Amino acid sequence: MAGGRGASSSASARGRTRGQVVATGSAVASRAGSPPPADLEQGVPGYGWVKREMAKVESVFKSFLEVNSVWRTHRVCDPSISQLIRLEPCPAGDCVFMGESTGPPHFYVYQCFFRDLGIRLPFTQFECDFLNYINAALSQLHPNSWGFLRAFQVLCTVLGIEVSLRVFLSFYQLKSGAPPYGVLSLNGGKDGGLFTLYSQSYKNYKQEFFRVALVGVDPSEDGAFYFGGLPKFPLYWCPDPSGFNGVDPSQLTASEVASIENLKALPRPLDVKLVLSLESSLHRESGLESILGKNSWRELKHRYRVTELE
Repeated sequence: MAGGRGASSSASARGRTRGQVVATGSAVASRAGSPPPADLEQGVPGYGWVKREMAKVESVFKSFLEVNSVWRTHRVCDPSISQLIRLEPCPAGDCVFMGESTGPPHFYVYQCFFRDLGIRLPFTQFECDFLNYINAALSQLHPNSWGFLRAFQVLCTVLGIEVSLRVFLSFYQLKSGAPPYGVLSLNGGKDGGLFTLYSQSYKNYKQEFFRVALVGVDPSEDGAFYFGGLPKFPLYWCPDPSGFNGVDPSQLTASEVASIENLKALPRPLDVKLVLSLESSLHRESGLESILGKNSWRELKHRYRVTELE
């Protein structure tokens, strides 16, 4: 059971109080000068809170020709913001955990986010809230964990359930441990998670990262990437990610409690790939039936009093 941290409100509050240290990477600089205790694993020089193994990974995307192929073959963003971003290759020595450098603000993404998981820019409010809640950049979270986040949104949308951060937190936990940190991973809570892993072995994904530069964005204007002069999510890796273990039941609304009970009744874990496929399906009802089985689907229709989900 989690402590008394409110989910939605605390996510926004943490993003605001974190302030410009996330936007500028100054949090990284302040931590870099403090050597870790002698009994801890040594981190990356200059980024003592990052595992050394992360510094050994450089991107395979070295040219604009290569990153432009991602733009052509994947749906990276909504057309409405296509002029606000630019995909950029990573210069030699660039690592996914690094903070702000010269040039426009940017953040790092893995190719599999777009290729496999259907992530689109701009991020949804749920995705921004979750990243703020755990105080981590998007590339700080393992792709399988992003699969859980994406599938949860798709499943809730298909079922007509509100996409609630507290409901999601009720099924998962994050053990951040002590620094130095690597990539963070979600695990099912005490009553189990909702979905299977997207991949048992995500090979080579760590090498397939590139920059998303914010080239047409004014931080003083509220929009897709900024609100109140601050980024809507951590742009760069954070030195102090926040773990959690479920959510305090006293924080839940009556509708959230009902949603949790209905989701618990599903035959878990659901196949995450099949759930993600429902997002673009023209036949969601038959798709859900194939995922859940006829008996579970019949019970689900009774619970939600629906006859059609198309």
